[in-house]
Amino acid sequence: MKQSLIYLSLVVILAACGSSTTSDVTILQQKKDSLKTIYDDIAQQIASIDQELKTLDTTIKLPLITVNTIETRAFEHFVEVQGSVEIGGNALVYPEVPGKIIAIRFREGTKVNKGDLIIQLDAGTLSSTIKEVETSYKLAKDIFEKQDRLWKDKIGSEVQYLQIKANKESLEQKLKTLKEQLDMYSIRAPFSGVIDEINHKVGEAVNPVAPALRVINFNDAYLKADVSENYIETIKEGNKAKVFFPALNKEFASKITRTGNFINPNNRTFIINIDLTEFNENVKPNLLADVKILDYKKDTAVVVLSRIIQQDRKGNEYIYIVVKEGKMEVAKKVVIKTGLSYEKHTIVLSGLDGGEKFIDKGARSIQNGELVKIIVEEN
Repeated sequence: MKQSLIYLSLVVILAACGSSTTSDVTILQQKKDSLKTIYDDIAQQIASIDQELKTLDTTIKLPLITVNTIETRAFEHFVEVQGSVEIGGNALVYPEVPGKIIAIRFREGTKVNKGDLIIQLDAGTLSSTIKEVETSYKLAKDIFEKQDRLWKDKIGSEVQYLQIKANKESLEQKLKTLKEQLDMYSIRAPFSGVIDEINHKVGEAVNPVAPALRVINFNDAYLKADVSENYIETIKEGNKAKVFFPALNKEFASKITRTGNFINPNNRTFIINIDLTEFNENVKPNLLADVKILDYKKDTAVVVLSRIIQQDRKGNEYIYIVVKEGKMEVAKKVVIKTGLSYEKHTIVLSGLDGGEKFIDKGARSIQNGELVKIIVEEN
């Protein structure tokens, strides 16, 4: 019983101490809040006095800045890639049979039409065989025609007639096959174009494993480039494109004529083609070009210089503008939301209306609400 009374007394004492501690913390917190309110009020008064002093005291040096006007204009964003020239007709021509060249009928750089004979191979043995078969076929044809007349008059046997007819048709088919083989000794232009190169000379042997010549058709030139799959929704057929050929120092405006339907798993890109038929310059296959493809356009947008955009500790993007307070200029921090950037300019989606005076030089050494002095106002 005595021990119980002692325990109960200790609990009461501890509770009283805890209550006292809680009360002290509350009182101290209230004192802190009261002092903080007084401190903030004094800080505001000091800041106000500082501003008045800067206004009245001509000896105080204000931060020097330059300002410019925020533009409202059209904004375009381009995706930049590299491409190369492809030709509609660019063919390596291989011989169909091995043989020795006995004639080359055109020189490199000469225009040819589809089917023109360019290189003739030696087919002497085959030509002799064809002559022999032609002689045999002529005889077989004459015999058949005589037998056919007799057969119509019911003269002779049917077996004899059929044998003569089969012999004539067999020689006819053989002659046709030999002539087709003979044509394989003639290397012809696969399409109309220009002979770019001939890899052999008269007297040299050729075979089907190596090309004999190259023919190029420049009429259907186009540019081929690979574009990241990230732009698959914004880059479409018909998009405007600017093409610059560094080797020619020429720029050409065109548009996308085709977009590929396959994503290359090796580099995660798809193919685009750009028409070059109206580019009146001497482009060659595999000529490199720098390509700018329009993937975003807004006719009226607020646009600022990318270099003036700053970021605070919270990750907010902002710029400084100048506002008038009486006779003085004051720096004002404006938080903005930005969009795409291109060629040192960024589109502003919210926070600015256009026409404001933004601080350019000196913006990184001032504070919000600080008095400033404009030394240059640019257009």
